[in-house]
Amino acid sequence: MLNEPVEKHASKDFIIIEEGASVRDAAIQMRSRGHTCVLVARSGKPVGIVTERDILYRVVASGRDPNKVMLREVMSSPLITVSPKTSLGEAMTLMATRGVRRLVVMEEGKPVGLLTLVALTGGLVSRMAILPEVEGEVVKCPYCGARFSSPRELSKHIDSSHIGAEVLSRPHMEW
Repeated sequence: MLNEPVEKHASKDFIIIEEGASVRDAAIQMRSRGHTCVLVARSGKPVGIVTERDILYRVVASGRDPNKVMLREVMSSPLITVSPKTSLGEAMTLMATRGVRRLVVMEEGKPVGLLTLVALTGGLVSRMAILPEVEGEVVKCPYCGARFSSPRELSKHIDSSHIGAEVLSRPHMEW
């Protein structure tokens, strides 16, 4: 299954709304069509995405008026895209490394599908560990793509650059 192209699993039913539309208009369309996001267009070309979470956190929780806030103000941009022939495995890795739950499937500069993590996995991948890619004698970091000659070197790198760096960058807490 992981070698299958994303075009087999991407939804062809998605919403595109111009960036000048209000968040309320987008939310109404999302509710009426049962969608969790809208693609945001500028002169017909997709340039961003707004999700339910964006509306909740960037508008509602901030006390902003959804009638007055335009999609361009809260969209995530640029879009993270894949081609129809991208494998599901590559797409899932991209979602995990970029921290997104949706990928726009683009062909010749036009959206042809929307691939969601929930549709693919029922939410399981978000709880799954990212496995390193092994290329012959080389081990590739799943977070940044750096290459190492052994799993031990990769482990040291992840500890110091990704996991350990995050822990060390946090303020010290008194227990």
